[in-house]
Amino acid sequence: MSDQFNYKLVTPEKIYLEGDAQMVVLPGAEGDLGVLPNHSNIITSLRPGIIKVTNSDQTQSLFVEEGFIKFSNNELLVIAVGLDEEAALNNDFINNKIENYSSALDAADEAQKMKIQKKIDSLKLLLN
Repeated sequence: MSDQFNYKLVTPEKIYLEGDAQMVVLPGAEGDLGVLPNHSNIITSLRPGIIKVTNSDQTQSLFVEEGFIKFSNNELLVIAVGLDEEAALNNDFINNKIENYSSALDAADEAQKMKIQKKIDSLKLLLN
C-alpha cells in the first residue's frame, strides 16, 4: 500500500499545484475533509477556506474561494474558482470577499441567498 497519492489543484486559468501528498485537508461544504492514500471515492463541493497539502517534507496552505473535488483511483482533483497563497489571506482580503458576496445578496433569489450567506459565514470564521 502506498503512503502517498497524486493530487492536482486547478483553476480555470491554470494548473496551480500538483504532485504527491501524504494528506490533504479540504474545506468541504459539510465540514473539513481529510484525504489520505486509498481514501474511498468521493465527489463533493468546497466552501471558502484553507486547503492544507502535506507531503514528506512540508505542508503547504492555500485559500480556496469555492470549487469541487473528486478523489478516485488514489488521485485527488481539486477544481477551484479561486486559489491564493495563505500569505495573502488577511482581514482586508477576507472583508473584500465578504463585501463582494454581500453585494450579490440583493439580486439573488431565496435559494441563491442561502448559498451566498453560507459562503459569507465561512469567510467570517477566517477573520482574526
